[in-house]
Amino acid sequence: MGFSFEWFVARRYVFSRKRDRLTGVIANISVAGITIGVAALIVVIAVMSGFQDILKEKILSANPHLVVERVYGPFTEFKKIGRRLEELARRKGIKLEGIYPFISEQGLLISPSGEAGVFLKGIPLEEIRHLKTLHLLSGELTDKGSPPPVFLGRRLAERLRVSVGDRVRLLLPQGRITPLGLMPRFVTLRVAAIFETGLYDYDLSLALAPLSTARRVTGTPEAVTGLEIKLLHPFQARKLARFIRTSLGYPYYVVDWQTLNRSLFSALKLEKTGMFVVLTLIVVVAAFNIVAALIMLISEKRPDIALLKALGATERSILRLFLWCGLLLGGLGTGLGLSLGLALCAFLARYPVIRLPGDVYPVDYLPVRVEALDVTIIVISALILTLLAALFPARQAAKLPPAEVLRHG
Repeated sequence: MGFSFEWFVARRYVFSRKRDRLTGVIANISVAGITIGVAALIVVIAVMSGFQDILKEKILSANPHLVVERVYGPFTEFKKIGRRLEELARRKGIKLEGIYPFISEQGLLISPSGEAGVFLKGIPLEEIRHLKTLHLLSGELTDKGSPPPVFLGRRLAERLRVSVGDRVRLLLPQGRITPLGLMPRFVTLRVAAIFETGLYDYDLSLALAPLSTARRVTGTPEAVTGLEIKLLHPFQARKLARFIRTSLGYPYYVVDWQTLNRSLFSALKLEKTGMFVVLTLIVVVAAFNIVAALIMLISEKRPDIALLKALGATERSILRLFLWCGLLLGGLGTGLGLSLGLALCAFLARYPVIRLPGDVYPVDYLPVRVEALDVTIIVISALILTLLAALFPARQAAKLPPAEVLRHG
């Protein structure tokens, strides 16, 4: 009496057409519950993974992978430091896409129709043109003309009610000392282009400018805020950051993109974990139905259990037999849920029928990405829950006294 005997009897018990109708109904409900729970878990976790990928893609496309700045003093030796960092990356076998200076400044952008707080970022014009997430809506990316050109996000331009060719004034936090006291400093700029990145906060508060424009704004023709580095493989950023800290030392400091966006990705990871825990409760409820189905099955098969014991079946064999019954029910529900979940994911990926508001989400459709590890964890979790649910009724079946059952029926 080994594995084949227990498997054979369990399969006959679960799939027999002669079992009690109520037992069959409860078993079918438990299978349906596990199917729905597993399918919901797969779809929701795939959508969460899709959102994480979209956010990472847009953040990595619109932002540098590493930023090197000085703790104090003007950063005037950026060309020398840039060559040094290129050599360091080459020695460590890390491929760079680019390294370039940048100037960042915060201020208040004022137009005849409104004003808005703005983050002005100046980088070389060629780097602006190579930004993958920057979609030019109108105008031209140029560093020519007077007043100096600036490029505004779509929502920022709508808030200021300006279009290409209009002039705006930038109020800077650094004032000027005059005989009349500290006076605010204004710089007049020309809207040369309007762009869209797909990230709501960026389109609402970001103003890009050629490096020459940013130097006129800050009045520092020889200094920059820091250096931005882009890698061919962004996930090597943290490794390169350690090498740069060791090589440059104080007063320079370096921050990688994962550290800059740690709070965002931590929140997404926590949300994904929370959704997994909440939706797993569906499988837990279905597992309770398995307990009820097995208890009813054991009550129905009491004479069979007693007869098997009389023929030499051990308590361990009876225990394994009904554990197999629970696993068959759970496995059937898990398999159906896996098929349904993957089919729904494939459908949503091919036909984006669910639309999302663009002013809230970075995409206008429901992103889906199925990860093998996530699916494996879901399937194993569902099977473990059904096994635990089957353990109590299986132990009760194993303890049935055969003599008493055969005597009283």
